[in-house]
Amino acid sequence: MVPEIDVVSFKKRLDARAEGKDDFFVLDVRNPNEQQIALVPGTDKLIPVSELAARIDELKSQIDKEILVYCRSGGRSGMACGILAQAGFKSYKNVAGGTLAYSDLVDPSMQKY
Repeated sequence: MVPEIDVVSFKKRLDARAEGKDDFFVLDVRNPNEQQIALVPGTDKLIPVSELAARIDELKSQIDKEILVYCRSGGRSGMACGILAQAGFKSYKNVAGGTLAYSDLVDPSMQKY
């Protein structure tokens, strides 16, 4: 079972990080064209889940940080958490519901696709 964070808690943590009160890394595992449609403010890096295993070294500097992973609905980010676990990362969470839930519960102006 992949650890999860709901989008409302995710937004609260993003706000706390912006104020210097929290420290974590935000990974978007959607495709670049999806990020052009809808982007969660505060995203640190985009690596499509299909490329994550091959590009895992790009995240090695974040191995001691918690990584919060999102996609459109939570499925790909769940798979990405499995890839992170296999690569030796210890602290990660799937943002449950992805950008769809973020749009519904946090920012209705975020475009759905």
